[in-house]
Amino acid sequence: MLFTQIIAFVLVMVVYQAYDPAPPDYGWGWGLLLFITGPLLEWLLASLIARSGLRRLARPAADPARSLQRSEILLHLSALTVFFLFMVSYDLKAGLVAIPLLAASETLSGLAALFYYALLLIPVWGHCHRLERAAGRALALDRRRYILEQARFVAPVAFPWFLVSALRDLLTLAWPGLTAWLETPAGDLAFLGFFLLVISWLFPPLVRSWWGCPPLPPGRAREICQMVLKVARVRVGGILSWDVLQGRLVTAGILGLFPRFRYLLVTPALLEALSPTELAGVVAHEAGHVRLKHIPAYLMFFMAFFLLAYALAEPLDILLRLALLALAQSDWGAGLLNSPDAGSTLSITFALPLLALMIVYLRFVMGFFMRHFERQADLFALNLMGEAAPLVGALEKLALMSGQTRDLPSWHHFSVAQRVEHLLTAQADPPAWLQRQGRLIKKALAVYLAGMVLVLGLGWGMAGLDWSRQVNQKLALELVRHQLAQHPDDPRLRFKAGMLCYQLGREDRALSHFRRAFLAAPDNPELLNAMAWIFATSQDPRRRRPQVALVLARRAVSLSPLPHIWDTLAEAYFAAGQPLKALAAARAALEAGPKARLDYYRAQLERFNRAVEDLKKKGPRARPAPGGRQG
Repeated sequence: MLFTQIIAFVLVMVVYQAYDPAPPDYGWGWGLLLFITGPLLEWLLASLIARSGLRRLARPAADPARSLQRSEILLHLSALTVFFLFMVSYDLKAGLVAIPLLAASETLSGLAALFYYALLLIPVWGHCHRLERAAGRALALDRRRYILEQARFVAPVAFPWFLVSALRDLLTLAWPGLTAWLETPAGDLAFLGFFLLVISWLFPPLVRSWWGCPPLPPGRAREICQMVLKVARVRVGGILSWDVLQGRLVTAGILGLFPRFRYLLVTPALLEALSPTELAGVVAHEAGHVRLKHIPAYLMFFMAFFLLAYALAEPLDILLRLALLALAQSDWGAGLLNSPDAGSTLSITFALPLLALMIVYLRFVMGFFMRHFERQADLFALNLMGEAAPLVGALEKLALMSGQTRDLPSWHHFSVAQRVEHLLTAQADPPAWLQRQGRLIKKALAVYLAGMVLVLGLGWGMAGLDWSRQVNQKLALELVRHQLAQHPDDPRLRFKAGMLCYQLGREDRALSHFRRAFLAAPDNPELLNAMAWIFATSQDPRRRRPQVALVLARRAVSLSPLPHIWDTLAEAYFAAGQPLKALAAARAALEAGPKARLDYYRAQLERFNRAVEDLKKKGPRARPAPGGRQG
C-alpha cells in the first residue's frame, strides 16, 4: 500500500496548497469543533466500510485478497473524502491559515494539514487491522501497535516534500532576493533538479534512521546477500534488517543511488520464509535494479514530470477555462461562477488538470516502465542464478504469505502468475530473453523521449501564442454579461465590460459600454481615461477623435493625476498635433512616480522629445498633422 499512500499524499498536498480560501467567518470554537468532527466522521465511515468488508470476507466463495484490497482502498478513499470535505467545503483551511504562525510558513501550514490527515488515517488503520485478522493474516501486533507501525512505515512519503518546503522557507529568510527567481519556471525547475540530486543522496540514510534498520547480523543469510551482490558487481553501503511493522512484511528492496548510501533491505519475515537459494534469487533481483540503472531512470522520470507539468500548465489551463467558458453560457453556470465563493472553489478546480496529469503519468507511463523494469530484474536474476526455481519459489511463497492472489496484478507489478510464467518460459535461454527485454525497454524509452520532446514543444509553443489571456478575457466578459443582464445600469459593470471588449479588440463594443457607464458616472477618472485612450489611439479613422480625447483626458487628469492618466493626455496631445504639450504631459507622467513599466514611460518621453526636435528642425511654420508620428 506504500504506492497508494504516495498518491494519496500528493493529492492531499496539491489540493491543500492550491485551495485559496477567503478569511474565515467563524470563531476559534467553531474551528475546533470542525477539527474534532472530521476524525469522528471518518471513524463512522470506516466502521461502515469495515463492516461491509467483514461480511464479504465471511462469504464461502470470497477471495480474501481481493476483498481485503477492495476494503482497504475504500477506507483510504474515505479518509481523502473527509479531508477534502472539511478543508474545502467547511473551510477548515481558512481557520488554519488564520493562525499567524501557520500563515507565515508554507511548511508549518502543510505540516498542520498532514497532521489532520494523519488523524483521519488512525481509524482507517485501526479497521485495516481488524480486516487483516479476519482475512486470515497472522498479526502479532495489537491494534495500537499496528497503527503506530503503519504511521512509522508511511511517514517517509512526506520527507521529500518537507525538505523541499523547509529549504525554500530557509532560502526565503536568508536571501529574500532569491525568492522572486525561485518563483519563475526556470528557477523552480533548477531548484527541483538540484533537490532531486540532494534527496537521492540524503533520503536513504534518513529513511534508514527513521525506520531504525539495524545491520543484518552475521550469519548464513548475510553471507548469501554479500555473495550475490559480489557476483552481480553491485556495491552497497549496508545490508540491513528491515524491521518496520515489526518485520512482518515479506519483502526486500534496494534503496539509494550512490553506492556509499545505497542499502539492501531485507525483512526478518522474508529471511524466515525463504530457503538459501530463494533468498539468493530475491537478492539477485534487487541487484538487477542497480545493474540495469533503474534507480536513475526513476529520477529521470520524476524530473521529466516536472518539465511536463510546466510545459502543459498553460495548455491544460486553457482547456479548463474553455470548459468554464462553455459552462458560463448557461444562466445556471454563470450564476455558479459569479457566486461569492467561486474564487475559492476555482482555486481547487485549476489544480485538477495537474492532478489528472500526475495520475495518468504515474498510472500509465511510469506504471508501464515499472512493470517492465521488474520483469527485467527478474530476468537478470534468472540469468545470474542460471535457473528459474529460486526466484519462482520465492515469488510463490511471497504470494502465499502475504495473502495476495497470485493472479492479481497491480499497476506497478505484473501478477505473480505472470512473472512465474515468464520466468519459466525464459529459462530455456536467459541471456536472449534478458536482451529481448532490454531492447523492448530501449524502444519504449525512445518512444517516451520522442513523445516528451513533442509534448514539451507543443506545450511551450502554445504558451507563446497568448491564448490563455484571450480565453480568460472571454470568460470574464461572459460572466460580466450575465451580471449586466441583472444590473444593466451598473457603471462599474459597464466599465469592466468595456475594458474587456477593448482588450479583445472590440473597440465599438467597448465605447458602447463606456458611454452607458458615462451616463451614470460622468466623473469617473478611469472611465474618462479609457474613452480618451480609444479616441486618441484608435487605428480606425471613424473612432479617432483627438479633440474629444483631449477634453476627456484633461478632465481625467484634473480628477486623478496618476501616471497612466497623464500618459493618456500625452497621447491625446500628440494625436491632436501638439507634440510640445505631449512632451510636457509625458514628463508629468514620470514625475507622478509610476511604480511599474518605467521603461515604457521613458520610451514615451523619448518619442515625444524626438517629435519636438523634428518640429524645431522644420522651422517655426512647420505644424505636424494631427495624429502623425514625428521622426
